Amino acid sequence: MSRDVTEFLFYYKITGGTDPLDVAYVSIDETGDHWDYLMGEGWADCDCPLNASTYTVTIEVDAAATGPIAFVIGFHLTPQPPVDFTGFIPANSDTRYSSFGTIFPSTTSYTLMLGATSGSYEFFVDGTSQAVVTGNTQVSLDFEEGSFHLLEISSLSVGADEDVRWNVQVQGQPKLEVRIVNPCPVLNPESGQSVCVVGAEATASDGGSPTVSYLWTASGGEFNSTTSRWVQWTAPAGAASFTLTLQASASGYVSDSDSLSVQVVPEFPSVAVPLLLVLLLALMALARSRNKSKE
Repeated sequence: MSRDVTEFLFYYKITGGTDPLDVAYVSIDETGDHWDYLMGEGWADCDCPLNASTYTVTIEVDAAATGPIAFVIGFHLTPQPPVDFTGFIPANSDTRYSSFGTIFPSTTSYTLMLGATSGSYEFFVDGTSQAVVTGNTQVSLDFEEGSFHLLEISSLSVGADEDVRWNVQVQGQPKLEVRIVNPCPVLNPESGQSVCVVGAEATASDGGSPTVSYLWTASGGEFNSTTSRWVQWTAPAGAASFTLTLQASASGYVSDSDSLSVQVVPEFPSVAVPLLLVLLLALMALARSRNKSKE
C-alpha cells in the first residue's frame, strides 16, 4: 500500500467447484479484516483504514472442498463514475450479496444501468431498496457533489437459490461537446480586413438541450461580446498569430472548450520597405557600373 486510505473495495473471483464447501477465505493478517465463504464473483466495500505499508494477504480453501479451486482477488480505491461492476452468485453460495462504494463528483442526476443475465436480485443504495432486477433496468438518482454512497446487490430473498449473474453500470456526468464554427480567414487590418465573425456549436452527450453559457477569450484583439454564441472579433494592427478560445458550460454537464488560430498580416510588412529600398539602390548601382564599363 503506497498511501494511507480510509476505505477500499475488495474484489474476488472464485472458480473450480460447485459444492457449497468449495469456498475460499481471504484475510489481511496485520489488520484482521477478512472475507469468508467466497464463491463466484463479487465485491465488498470495506470501511477499513489502512496506513501506507506492506501487508500480508492470506487465501485459504475450505478443508472440506471437493477439488482444486482457482482464485483472483484485488483491492481497489473507491471509484468515481463512470464505472462498471459485475458479479456472479452461484445458486448454492452462502454469500448472496455484493457491496461497492462510489464517490459522485458533481451535484446532479446520475443514471444507473442494472442488468441480470440470469436470476434476479434486489438493488440497494445506502440500505434503501431501489429496484428488483430481473432483466435490464434503469434507475436515475440525485447525488450531491463529493458524496459517498454504498451500492448493494442482494439475492437473500429475491433470487434466493438461483444462479444470479448481475452487472451495474454507473454512468458518468453527461458532457458538452463544443466546437468553433465559421473559422476566420487571414486578416489584413491595413487593407480594411480586420473583423472576423465566429460562432459556437454545442451538443450534449445525453441528447439533452441544456441552457449553455459561453465565454470567449483571445490572446489579443477585441470581442464585441465575450458571452454570446456568435461574436465579432477585431484584430489589432501588425503581423501576428492570435488564439481565440471558447469555453462552454451548462448546469449538470461537464464543460468543454475549443480554440481557433487566426493569422493577421499587414499589406506591406514594415520590414519590407527598407528591403525594397536596399534592393532598388543595389540595382541602380549595378546599372551604373555596367554603363561605365561600356564607356
